[in-house]
Amino acid sequence: MARLVEPRTLKGFRDYPPDLMIPRERLMEAARNVFRSYGFNPIDTPALEYAEVLLAKVEDGAEIGKQLFRFQDAGGRDVALRFDLTVPLARFVSQHVASLGLPFKRYHLAPVWRGENPQAGRYREFAQCDFDTIGSTSVAADAEIALVICDLFAALGVDHYEVRVNNRLVLNELLVSLGLPTEAITPVLRALDKLPKIGPAAVRAELTAEGGTGAGATVAQADAVIALASTTGTNTSILASLDAQFPASPGVAALRELAGIVHTAGIPDGKVKIDLAICRGLDYYTGTVYETFLTDLPGIGSVCSGG
Repeated sequence: MARLVEPRTLKGFRDYPPDLMIPRERLMEAARNVFRSYGFNPIDTPALEYAEVLLAKVEDGAEIGKQLFRFQDAGGRDVALRFDLTVPLARFVSQHVASLGLPFKRYHLAPVWRGENPQAGRYREFAQCDFDTIGSTSVAADAEIALVICDLFAALGVDHYEVRVNNRLVLNELLVSLGLPTEAITPVLRALDKLPKIGPAAVRAELTAEGGTGAGATVAQADAVIALASTTGTNTSILASLDAQFPASPGVAALRELAGIVHTAGIPDGKVKIDLAICRGLDYYTGTVYETFLTDLPGIGSVCSGG
């Protein structure tokens, strides 16, 4: 006799009925159209990767390493479900670079999996929408990313947004000028990344903490980092302030060029803003970094980010 099984979904997973799937597909198609208009090409990669590939740039003990859906397959191989689309992209390009040619521009809309604690708006299976340019160090390529974001939100009928940009070279120059050791850079960036959420006092406490996730900075060093991140004003005034602090800085020059390109492209003032608090906590970012916010829905946080 067949056993009756209760129909149910796993914790942290969800179904998408037509009333959710139809607008979801419209959004994805709008994104694809914008990406294609800029010459980005679609790719897809396997949901499963060798675990060592996914973990190659993950530090021991890092939270993402604990969230992997990792297991041995039928052949005894150590495999895991991808937790983002960036690591599979790096693997894909390294395998196929000879046939792809550089620069290579790709977009990828696909599900990823993280075994984190489910909460409002966060699931263990969710879609990511990525677009990247591989093989160019031109600031024009960075500026194009900002233009794509602006066109994407225009295509979606969203007008109340800000693309906030910074350059990690500026942050690195500050840390060097303060005499902070190289090993302190990553904990500084991770602490600074939390500034909008936890505020200056809590960030200062993390920056000055010793051991663990602390950066071991002095109070004066911590205050200098927070002061830079708290700089406000127009793009022009912020660049002038940076010129005074970091003359002949390649990071400042890159920000100036990016701001000039988006202005020349006709992006309205205030849509792409220099924000020195934007740093992205991951250490593989080395240049321009982005965070996009819906100004009429600030509570949901960043909606289009990277570097």
